[in-house]
Amino acid sequence: MKRIITFLLILVVTSMLYATGGGQQQGTTQGTAQRVVTQVTPRPLSVSPQWDMGDNVWHAQPATSYSTSPRYPRQPAVSNTNGFPIVQQPITMSVATRYSPYVIDYDDNDLSRFMETLTNVRIVWDLLPEGNSMERLNLMFAAGDALPDVIYGMNLPNSMQITLGSAGLLIPLQDLIEEHSYNAKILFEEHPAVYSSMFSADGNAYSMSSFGNNTANRVAMRFWINQPFLDAVGMSMPRTTEDYYRYLIAVRDRDPNGNGLRDEIPLIGATNGWYQTIDGFLMNAFIINETIDHREPLHNRRRMFLTEDGIVDVAYNKPEWREGLEYMHRLHSEQLMATESFTLTNAELRALVEFEGASIVGSLPAGGPHSFSNTAGDRRTHYTIVPPLIGPRGVQWAYYNQFLGIGVGQFAITRDSLIPEVAIKWMDYCYTPDFFTRNRYGVLGRDWTIPPPGTPAVDGRDASYEEVLRWGAQTNAYWAQSGVTWTRIESYNRAISPDPFELEAVLWNARNVYWPYRFTRNVPKELAFTPDEARDFTNLNTNLVQYIEQQMAQFVTGRLPLNDSNWNAYVQQIDRLGLAQLLQITQRAFDRSWAEALGYR
Repeated sequence: MKRIITFLLILVVTSMLYATGGGQQQGTTQGTAQRVVTQVTPRPLSVSPQWDMGDNVWHAQPATSYSTSPRYPRQPAVSNTNGFPIVQQPITMSVATRYSPYVIDYDDNDLSRFMETLTNVRIVWDLLPEGNSMERLNLMFAAGDALPDVIYGMNLPNSMQITLGSAGLLIPLQDLIEEHSYNAKILFEEHPAVYSSMFSADGNAYSMSSFGNNTANRVAMRFWINQPFLDAVGMSMPRTTEDYYRYLIAVRDRDPNGNGLRDEIPLIGATNGWYQTIDGFLMNAFIINETIDHREPLHNRRRMFLTEDGIVDVAYNKPEWREGLEYMHRLHSEQLMATESFTLTNAELRALVEFEGASIVGSLPAGGPHSFSNTAGDRRTHYTIVPPLIGPRGVQWAYYNQFLGIGVGQFAITRDSLIPEVAIKWMDYCYTPDFFTRNRYGVLGRDWTIPPPGTPAVDGRDASYEEVLRWGAQTNAYWAQSGVTWTRIESYNRAISPDPFELEAVLWNARNVYWPYRFTRNVPKELAFTPDEARDFTNLNTNLVQYIEQQMAQFVTGRLPLNDSNWNAYVQQIDRLGLAQLLQITQRAFDRSWAEALGYR
C-alpha cells in the first residue's frame, strides 16, 4: 500500500503543478505582531447597535477624542463611541496573522479595502504559514526584534498569553477597552462569559476573544465513508467496530471502484487538518478520546476529560486505550489502514481523495468533506457520515466541545506598538454585525443575499441569508472569518441549497447523527493558569502528548509490539514524564475558574 500511495501522490502533485503553471503560490508578506493587555470592567451601556440588515451598514457616529501617540498626534476618533474614521490622516498598522488557504490575497482584498476606507488605517500584513504559524510566532518573540503592532486571529492559548504578558511582550488591554471600546461592551453585557474568558490568572486580559454558537461544529470529530464503495460491496452502514472491520476487508479485496486494480485505500488519515488524525473517531468506541484539533500546537493538545465528580483525568494510560490501540493495530496489520496516516499532510490526503484516475479512498476522519475534497467537485458527493461506532464493550461516544463558542486569543497588542488606542478602536469594529458578515460571507448583494421571508434554512427555521460565494472557495472577498468576530448569523441559518451535498447541509445532518452520543464532561480548553503553572503545563503537556502520539504510531504500525511488557513500560514512562503533576496543575486551574460554574463544587 505504501508504494501505491507514494506513486499516486507523485502523479497527483505533478498534475496539480502542471495545471497551475508550476504551482506558484500567491505572493504574501512576512512578519509578526503582538501586545500586552490590561483589565477592565464594562460599564452599563444605554446604546444599542445601529445595524440595518437592509443596507449592511453600521452607521458611524462622530469621533469625540484624539490619539495621544507621539507618532500620530491629534488624530481624531479614539473614542468610546462608534466614530469613524479612527484617524484623520491615513496611517499604517502592522498585523501578524495566520495565512488562510481560502484567501488569495490579503492586500488586494474587499474586506481589507473596506476597513482601510472606514478607519483610515492601512494594514501591513505579516502572514505566517498555516502549517507552522505558532512556531513562527514563537521564534518572532524569541528573536528580540521589533514586533508588529497587532497579533490577529492566532488563537493564542491562555498559557502563551500569560507567559508573554508577564514578560512584557504583550500589553494588558482592559484599560484600553474601558476607555475606547463601544461594540465590545455590548458583547460583554450580552455574553459575560466572553469577557471572563479573556483574563489570565494575574488579573490581566492580554487578548480579545471571539464569540459564536456553531452547534454543529461542537461535534466536529467526524468520520466519512465512501458510499459508492459501500453500495458496490453490498453492505449497509457500519454500526459496530466489527461491522467497520468487515467493510474495510471488502474494500481491500473486492475492487469497489471497478477498475480492475488493487488501488483502493480502505482507511487513511492525516497528521494535520480539522480532526483528521486516525485515532480521533475510532478510539471513541473504546474510551472517550478528548483529543484537540491537531491544527493546535503540541502544548495545547489535551487528551483530558472530567470524571462525574469533576476530577481531571486522562484516557491514554487506561486499559480501554490499549484495546483501542490493539484494534487499530489489527487494521494496520491486515493492510486495512495506511501507514501514511501518521505522516501525510492534509494537502496530500486531499490529493489522494481527488485522484483523477479513480476514487480510491474508502473511509477517513475529518471535520467535514471540505477538509479532504474540493467543495465544488464531484468527489465530495461520494462520502457519507458514519455514526459513532459501538465498541466491543458497548462504548459509543461522540466528542463534544461545549466550550466551542468562545475563541480566545484572537487579538493582542505587542509592547512595540505606538498606536494602542488606534489598534483597540480598529479591533472594536470587528464586533459589529457588518464586519462579521463581510468577514464570513463577503459583499452583500454579490457574495450573499437576504432571501424572502419564509425561505427555509438548513436548520429548519426561516433563513437569514443565502450564500452565493461558497465557503472553502479561494477568494479575495474576505479574511475567511479569522480573528475577532461576534457571530450574528450562524451558517445553518442559511437558505437550503438545491445541492443535497452542499457543505452546511451535510454538516448539519452530521450534527444530528452525532448529537445523541456526545460526551459532555469536557475540560475547558482555556484555563486561567498562573505564569508558573502555564510554563509547567506547557512543558509537561508538550512532552506527554509528543510521547503519546509517537508511541501510538509505534504500537499501531507494529514497530513496537503491544504486549504486556511494552504496555507497562509505556505507562511507567507516562508517569515519569510528569502526568501526576500535569493533572494537579490542571485541576487547580479548573477549580479556580470553572468548577463552580459547571456545578462540580
